[in-house]
Amino acid sequence: MSPDKDFDASGRDELIIRYTPLIKFIANRLAMRLPPHIDVNDLISSGVLGLIDAIEKYDSSREVRFKTYAEFRIRGAMLDELRADGMFVSSLDADAAGVEGLTYAWTVDQLR
Repeated sequence: MSPDKDFDASGRDELIIRYTPLIKFIANRLAMRLPPHIDVNDLISSGVLGLIDAIEKYDSSREVRFKTYAEFRIRGAMLDELRADGMFVSSLDADAAGVEGLTYAWTVDQLR
């Protein structure tokens, strides 16, 4: 079953139940690379929201399988949640923090 523009609530619920194992799989794989204090259940919750968003925004005319589209939306929702909580910084934030740290270290050295 793939979503259409005219799906009803029961069809959406069926898709959520069908793709729940995919959400758990993505959450567990992502959690392996995160600090241990990150709760995998929080990732799963974000993934469910990502799946709901994927169901609502899926366009079958683009000839992309729903599963492929949903995987990107689920993972993206999880990463967005981590960024919003400050648990995960983007590479630009990490680069900026690195430059700031080097600038501070250089300034301290110059003041000695």
